[in-house]
Parts: sequence; C-alpha cells; structure tokens
Amino acid sequence: LSPTDTSQRQQRRRDMPQSHASTSRTRPLVLAAGCFAAAAAQAPGAPIMKHSFMAPFEAVNDFTGMRVISDWELGGSAVAHRGFVRLTAEKQSQKGWIANRNSFEGGEWSLAMELRATGESQYLFGDGLAIWFTTAYDVIEGPVFGREDYWTGLGIFFDTFQNVDQQHHHKHPYIYAMVNDGTQHYVPDAEKKLDKAKQILPGAHDNSGCSFDFRYNEARQDVSVLNHTRVHITYSASQRRLNLRLQQTSVGHDGEWYQCLEAKDVELPSSGYFAISSATGDLVDNHDIMHFVVRGTEGVDNVDQDHQAWLDQQKALAAMQQSELDLRPAEAVQRDYARALAAHTASLKALSASVDKLQQQMEFQLASIQAGGGLAPPTGG
Repeated sequence: LSPTDTSQRQQRRRDMPQSHASTSRTRPLVLAAGCFAAAAAQAPGAPIMKHSFMAPFEAVNDFTGMRVISDWELGGSAVAHRGFVRLTAEKQSQKGWIANRNSFEGGEWSLAMELRATGESQYLFGDGLAIWFTTAYDVIEGPVFGREDYWTGLGIFFDTFQNVDQQHHHKHPYIYAMVNDGTQHYVPDAEKKLDKAKQILPGAHDNSGCSFDFRYNEARQDVSVLNHTRVHITYSASQRRLNLRLQQTSVGHDGEWYQCLEAKDVELPSSGYFAISSATGDLVDNHDIMHFVVRGTEGVDNVDQDHQAWLDQQKALAAMQQSELDLRPAEAVQRDYARALAAHTASLKALSASVDKLQQQMEFQLASIQAGGGLAPPTGG
C-alpha cells in the first residue's frame, strides 16, 4: 500500500462510529458468554445430598461401632459396610430397610440406584427388594418386601421369587410398580385389573413391568462382586409419567440400557420419603445397595441424556482422582528416567484400583461369613 492509501484508511477508522467499533470488539465476548451459558444449562444437576447416599461409608457410631449414613436410618437386618449397604444376607426370614429421614418435595426428579443381588442357588432364590416413595416417614416391618401393607404412594418391586400360586405370563426376576392410596391390599405379582387410579399391576396395563435378570448366580465363573445393576427412575408430575431403565455393568464395561417400565397417568404425593427394603423367606439372596442418588430435573428436556451426562461426570471425577497419582518432577527430563517414571505411575494406578477391588471382595466375604453364608463367590473377571 502507498502512504496515501494508508493515511486514508486510518482516517476512515477514526471516523467510524464508536458504537460500531465497540460492538465489533465485544461480539466475540458475547458469543463466548452465550456458549458458556448454553454449556452450563446442559450440565447435569448435582445430587440432592440429604436424599442421597454413595459408598464409601466412613462414619462410625462411637457407641455401637456400626457404620452410619447421614440422613438415613437402617432397620431390621440392614447393615452398612464400607462399600455397600446389605439389606438382607443369604439367610432365611430376613427383612431389612434403609429409609430417608428428610421429606422430598418436588414433582420432577431422577433417581439412580446401583444394586447387587447375588446367591449360591441357580434356580431357587428370593424374595427381592423394593424402592419406596411414600407419605409415611417410619418403615414398619411387614409382608411387602419387608415393609407394611396399605401404604400411600409408590412402590417399585424387584421380585425374584416365582409365585406359583399366581397366574401370570412372565419370567422372574420381574420388576413392576404399584401406586397405592392406602386402602388397597397388596396382591403379589397378580394380573388383576384394579382401579387404574389406585394401582399399577404387572400385566394389567401396558408397559407396567418387565422381566430382567438382574440377579447374579455365584456359581458362574464370570461373576464378580463388582458386577452391579444400575437402575434409573424418572418421574414427571407435569406429564404424570413414570419411567424405569436398567443396565448391567462389570469392570470396565457398561451394557446397553433396557427400557423396562413406562407408566402413564401416574400421580404421586407432592411430598414423601424415599426408602429401600428387602426380604428373604424360605429362599434367600444377598441384596446390596452401592448408591442411591436423587437429582432434580426441573427444566430438563431429555432426562436420559441428563443422566448419561451425570454418569460421564462421575467417571471423569474418578479418572481425575486416579490422575493425582501421576508423578512428574521437574528433573524427569531424561528419556530413560521418564519411561521408568511412567511405568511406576501406571503400576501405582493399577495397584490403587486393585486394592479397591480387593477391599470390596474381602468385605463381601466377611459379610457372608458373619451371616453364616459360607465362602464368597469366585471373583471371575
């Protein structure tokens, strides 16, 4: 460019309205802020801790020496170990529960639970467990998976016992939901068409339940105490819709999500208490809970994507905690030393993960021995 052209361009720039120049400079900032706001809106909501629990459970009662969980009350045969809550052991006639002390208020929520149901028998086992959202704070021991009958609210049942005295056309284990107004008697696993406004019964309505083998037979060589089943439940009061999905997991692998239950016209109490209960009869199983996480979903467009974002967030957090074992001193500049350091770091990470797995396995063995259930299953995998 000639000196004359340069002078003319500088003059035009000086004559430019200040508002236009300011807009040009701030536009990238506005776009960046918009992108940040959109990303923040898509971030999954944090767990509501007063309604949630997650292993490890470190708190111990100074008087009893038993592990305790803040905001939750354990009853019956339920025992908190460091890595899980065992509702029932592999013993006959046990009933155990864990109940939230705080009332939950909100019509849009997501519930994530990770469970492990195991036993030595390949064909004979029972009875199962239940997730509750009811108006009653206290859990009274009773016949419905360890809890009282004639409840007010929601019960979701993971039924592993084949009721031979009832007529049905599905396989067990079977998962189904029932909404009770406090006046209806619980009929186990029956196909009776009652008032839709009062109950949801398996087989009585479309998409009211599913058969899903969430139980692990300990005789299988590929079974490990680290095999878990994920349960994802969502409820929308505005849409009056209740959904339930299931996923099997193992070390380093997550199975596909299975859509189990999709119930419409479900009306739950505006406030209630979460709880989990379990029972064994003549047939037995171990029923363990690793975590129970409640999150609000108000304003969430896609609850399944929101849940996956939360799972990815938890995995990233676990990976970050592992990465803290990385050792990168400033003097590690030589190639041989860097290679040795990297190998040492990888060994530390593997050792940390192995110690955690071994701890869970030993804890499972100890719980089985204390319950008189004998030795633990082969670790497999």
